[in-house]
Amino acid sequence: MKVKIALLVVFVYFGTLVINLPAAVVVQWMPASAAKVSDVSGSIWQGKAKQVEINNKVTLRDVKWDIQVMSLLSATLESDVSFNNGPQAMSGEAIVKYSISSGVSASNLMLDITSQELLTFLPMRLPVNISGDFSVAIKEFKQGAPYCEQLDGVVIWNNAYIYSQMGNIDLAAPSIDLRCDEGNLSAFVTQNSDQLTTTLDVRLNEGDKYELNGEIKGTDKLAPSIAKSLTWVGPVNDSGATTISFKGQL
Repeated sequence: MKVKIALLVVFVYFGTLVINLPAAVVVQWMPASAAKVSDVSGSIWQGKAKQVEINNKVTLRDVKWDIQVMSLLSATLESDVSFNNGPQAMSGEAIVKYSISSGVSASNLMLDITSQELLTFLPMRLPVNISGDFSVAIKEFKQGAPYCEQLDGVVIWNNAYIYSQMGNIDLAAPSIDLRCDEGNLSAFVTQNSDQLTTTLDVRLNEGDKYELNGEIKGTDKLAPSIAKSLTWVGPVNDSGATTISFKGQL
């Protein structure tokens, strides 16, 4: 009986140490190649960091997390995560889960990012300038092969504008519906403004093979040089819209 009591005391003691383990201590154990975390406070279960730098490219500020301890009973690590880079800057929040059996999943993900911030993440410079803000809402995402098991989300490009040497385009507020189709990524783009109407169906299949199909139709308010360039993209159908059909590999 005394042995059982002693084991219980030891278990409770070490359990208390783990629950109250400062996050700053855990950060010191992280490998140098991992994310750089600065000014950490709180515990590993509920804490915050003033800044998290990932791959020397993405910087998140005022990062907070709240791990649901009870989720560990089902061999799942679940946490409410949020960050805020400041007024008129990138911010986001989500419920993130990780399971050894099913991998990474997320729900109720909300992300707001300006076009200028987005451009810094692109692997190459765009031949045009853009403005506006992007709002991302992911209701559910589950990791799968080759890309996903489940995806239900939407991206809105608010006050979308493109500036180019050939002229400027007011896109209004294009929307992108994100889905998962048999493990492949699918995006359906719709856009409607006084200058342009667009519908595109984009798929990313296994092996980074992409398909892009749809049509673009300009109005008399579209810059003539841009309207003329649409004829280079594809043939014009009976409705006067330019048909787009591309396949390739990233």
